[in-house]
Amino acid sequence: MKKDKNILFKIGLPIICIFLVIYYWQNIITAMSKFITVANPLIVGAMIAYILNIIMKFYEKKLFSKTKNKNILKYKRGISILLSMTSIVVILILIARLIIPELKSCVEILVSGIPKFSNHIFDLINKNPHMQNLLPENTSAFNIDMINWKEVIDNLFRWFTSGAGTVIGYVTSFFSVIFNFVVGLIFAIYILGGKEKLANQFKRIVSTYTNGKISTKVFYVLKVTDECFHNFIVGQCIEAVILGALCTIGMLILRLPYAVMIGVFVGCTALIPIAGAYIGAIVGVIMIFTVAPVKSIFFIVFIIILQQLENQLIYPKVVGSSIGLPGIWVFAAVMIGGGLFGIQGVIFGIPIVSVFYQLIKNDLNKREKNNILKKVQV
Repeated sequence: MKKDKNILFKIGLPIICIFLVIYYWQNIITAMSKFITVANPLIVGAMIAYILNIIMKFYEKKLFSKTKNKNILKYKRGISILLSMTSIVVILILIARLIIPELKSCVEILVSGIPKFSNHIFDLINKNPHMQNLLPENTSAFNIDMINWKEVIDNLFRWFTSGAGTVIGYVTSFFSVIFNFVVGLIFAIYILGGKEKLANQFKRIVSTYTNGKISTKVFYVLKVTDECFHNFIVGQCIEAVILGALCTIGMLILRLPYAVMIGVFVGCTALIPIAGAYIGAIVGVIMIFTVAPVKSIFFIVFIIILQQLENQLIYPKVVGSSIGLPGIWVFAAVMIGGGLFGIQGVIFGIPIVSVFYQLIKNDLNKREKNNILKKVQV
């Protein structure tokens, strides 16, 4: 009788839970959305802490692993956090110094070339009888000097004022992002400062409120998850540096303009798996076209070859091997993740799939090993 009750409990409870989730699905989604909105700064902080922790552990290992001075060890964590944040700021400043001046000169060239390009287009229209209907009525010639700039500015001002609500929305969103980042950064520092204490508290809670078998599985899943995300972040950064360096070297060899700036930009956008380098390539084509239209064609051919090399060799070897995920699953994770969740799915799809892949792989190996042992014993 007791056995029957246990079976009913094990079968009935999951069915009831599934029914409640389906019945209250909309309410659950609404509650989760509100929770994520409220907790967004803390989520951002946890993500910042995770990334900083990778750099922080490097500094702690390299700088403080051999020292026995208690005064130095007392401030080990604070110094490592400061060095981690400084490293990221320095990297961002260097990237900005390489990209912004070149981008500014490209925009200046592009803007200065607009009047000449416009006049050239209008001359073609004037000389082509079949395109005369594109000209204003009763006008036999047209060039950029005929544009009523006062009217254009008035129209722009009316558009700006009529869309004031939208502009205010953008400004509010911008300050919201800044607020979330600042609060998240403060929260990240607190996490890093007491990460051992937080980890110990979490272990105590899980161990106390679950049995030994469940707690062991929870800690095992978290360990695999941490390893996959850690290896993905490190591998993605290494891959971005390699791709950016190869792009810069190749452009210098081919004597293409803006080699350093485009190489750095392609490397930065390569942090977005698979598709990121194409985004950088589009910007590169536009920039090169402003100064040397013919060379932009050479750049397109070069970036296609480089991207094929990256997709077939570099990415599967550097990122795929670091997270233990075959190339075909890397590609599938990016495609499916991007299709379902956009850019977030592209970025997080690979490590999430890697977690499931490692868990299933380890479980299969364990079960197959047990089956072999049972056969040997028989």
